Amino acid sequence: MNYRTAGVDIDAGELFARMIKERVEKAWPGAGKEIGGFAGGGAIPVGARRIIGSSDGTGTKAILAAAMGMFDGLGQDAVAMSAVDSYVSGARPLYLLDVLDVAHLDPKLHIKIIESIIRGCLLSGCRLIGGETAELPGMFKSGWMVNLNTSVIAFPDADLAFAPVRPGQLVYGWPSYGPASNGFSLIRRVFNLGGDYEKPSKNLRPPWPELGGISLADALLRPTPIWIGKIEAQRKRGVKFSGHAHITGGGLPGNVPRILPESFKVIIKRDRWARPPIFPLIQKQGQVPAGDMDRTFNQGIMVVSIVDQNDGLEINNSEAILIGEVAARESDEPQVELQGNYRDE
Repeated sequence: MNYRTAGVDIDAGELFARMIKERVEKAWPGAGKEIGGFAGGGAIPVGARRIIGSSDGTGTKAILAAAMGMFDGLGQDAVAMSAVDSYVSGARPLYLLDVLDVAHLDPKLHIKIIESIIRGCLLSGCRLIGGETAELPGMFKSGWMVNLNTSVIAFPDADLAFAPVRPGQLVYGWPSYGPASNGFSLIRRVFNLGGDYEKPSKNLRPPWPELGGISLADALLRPTPIWIGKIEAQRKRGVKFSGHAHITGGGLPGNVPRILPESFKVIIKRDRWARPPIFPLIQKQGQVPAGDMDRTFNQGIMVVSIVDQNDGLEINNSEAILIGEVAARESDEPQVELQGNYRDE
């Protein structure tokens, strides 16, 4: 008996590490030497006095990605969750570590996750410096399962400091293309995609007319957009932001208040944008109440940004959508007032 008969293939792990090193070196020449040691590292920016850390993952979205073997976006999903959280906190994400747990390591298949992590890092402005790949045959019920989490090390930057929030400012939304990595436990129930230990591929493959003829898999597993570069382009043009909210679990009502003083609220008009068709389909198929949809999903908005009226003239030329404004708040009012109905197509 050896480790392989117990379910852990050391040779596969060593091959996987070499494959990761090659891809890191290609993405960031000279950085491959950081991969394979006991820990990874990088330079601290000049003048830095503190760090910002953020950890997150893909949640049960990984079940669907693993069931379909569609790993081209899963890494970017995980990077988006942690890197964007750091950026909207006023810090630049510089370094990222991942933890990839698998029931059975398949280097040629699972390297797609690492390649996707690297793409997400390049979009976020950070670098993969290391992590952990663990083959855990006793941890997972089925041999096809995976779980992915990332941690980002970021550094506050004075250039990212936010202006004060004031009534009358404009609220913009940077679009999402689907649920990102949130709400998948509900999604799996709505579409009867199997229990936690069943391979839910059957209902994921057929095309849906409501989705424009694409499959559930294609709609649900589309990579999470990372808007850091586009937001930075606006900042460098002179736009002064008063805050960004990353719309993850909790939706607009749960995340926008995190960037608002208690004396202010935002009024958001749902008819300013068309939700991606996956959202009305979830709502109809699962008979999900509107309030639960708003508190569970991003509803088509990945990041919310607050700017002054004059800055809005600049940001109008970007991919962001004007969705509302900041207003004074009475003490008992919610800080997010959603008005009207979504403009579903």
